[in-house]
Formats: sequence, C-alpha cells, structure tokens
Amino acid sequence: MFDFITTSSFEHIALYWYLILFVASIFGGVVGSLSGGAGMITMPLLLLSGLNPLAALATNKLQACVGSFTGAAHYYAQGMVDMRSNALCITIAVVFASMGALSVQVVESAILSKILPFVMIAIGAYFLFSSKISDDDRAKSPHKLLLYGTCALASFYGGFLGVGIGTLVLAMLVGIGGYGLSKALASSRWIVFSINIASTLFFVLSGHVLWLLGILMCIGQAIGARSGAKLAIKHGAKIIKPVVICMCFAISLQLIIREFF
Repeated sequence: MFDFITTSSFEHIALYWYLILFVASIFGGVVGSLSGGAGMITMPLLLLSGLNPLAALATNKLQACVGSFTGAAHYYAQGMVDMRSNALCITIAVVFASMGALSVQVVESAILSKILPFVMIAIGAYFLFSSKISDDDRAKSPHKLLLYGTCALASFYGGFLGVGIGTLVLAMLVGIGGYGLSKALASSRWIVFSINIASTLFFVLSGHVLWLLGILMCIGQAIGARSGAKLAIKHGAKIIKPVVICMCFAISLQLIIREFF
C-alpha cells in the first residue's frame, strides 16, 4: 500500500502530494481568513511537487477562490460587511485581476517577484509599529481616489502573481481606507474573492488547472477558512494583527531566499 502511494501519480505529481497539499490547504484556509497569507503556504508546495509554474498558479487560484469565498460568506453572515460601500472596489478587482491573469501568461514576472518581498516588509513594519491599528474605524472621509487606484494596482498584481494579495488588500483598507482591522479583514475577503474568481476564469479557459488536485484543495480550504473566520470574529485585532505581522515577514523571507539566493 505504501509503495502504491509513493510510486503512483496523477496529473503529473506523485500520489502522496495529494495528502500533503490537502493538509496544507486546510492550514492555508485558516491563515488566509486571519491575514490573507494562504498562498505563501500552498504555492511553494505546489511548485515543490514538480508542477510547472503556470499549472501551480492556476490550481492555487482555484482553491484560493473557495477559501476566500468561504471566509467572505462567513463574515457577511455575521453582519461584518457592507457590500454597497465595497461595490466599486469589488468591480475594480474583477477588471484589473482579469488583466493581470492575461498578462502573466505572456509577460515575465521576475522583476515583480524581486520587488514584492520589500513591499511585504514595509507592510509588516506598518502593522508592527503603527499605534493606529485597532478594531475601530479611523477615517470618516477616506481618500477615495487613492483607495481605488491602489485597489486597481493590487488587483492587477493579484491576477498576475497573487502571493500575499490578501495581506496587501488588508493593508490597503486599513492604511488608506481607514477601516478597523476586523472590518478590513471581512471586506478584504470579498475583494480577494473577486480577484481570485476573475483570474481563475482565465486560467480555466487556458487549460492550466489540475482539477482533481484543485477540488481536493478546495475542500481543505473550505474547512480551514471557516475555522479561521470564526477565530477572527471571536478575538478581533488581538489575533489578526500578530498573524498579519508574522505572515508579512514570513512571505518576505521566503521570497528573498527564492529570488536572491
């Protein structure tokens, strides 16, 4: 039986990777609902399994859709999301994520990959040292044009590469939108879901998604994302802030090692 698991393969990867990636997707779902860093856990493992980068990215996007939607739906059910105030950001996310998903299939992403770790370090430092981050809303009249412009850039990146996109959107809503941390996390899940579903559609049409693996990871994401959302609602900024900080620096370290060493 063990020999069968280690030697058999489906969709160009060994069978035992299905178990590893299922467990990783559960953990990723928890982390994603708390900080938006699920891709940092699942994407490296997909690449390590031997998949080509486009297949890994496409399959990761598919399972991320389920994780982000599960968390988003749970936050909405708890009355933490105002869909009307987020409608324009969601629309922007769909449009620019689609553009990013089209671009990644024809454009070299190496330069963006080298810049991203330093962006994540800056975000981590902001969450670590800012005394303004709490569950209370700060901005009565946020800078709307800056918020929407930043949303467009983040959404394009989300469709293009996507690692750490949930944390980027969370930082945008807190730092520019003036949202309280719990409200920002709840709203960010809907924006990230919009980014994921738009970009996933283009990967599906291009034929890069591995469906058996993707569906298994979707199940894991749904389990983990619901648990993570419950933790976030129960503990608020006390648990969200340290998880975001840890994920920012972990993503940065991982990307620096990969891109420069």
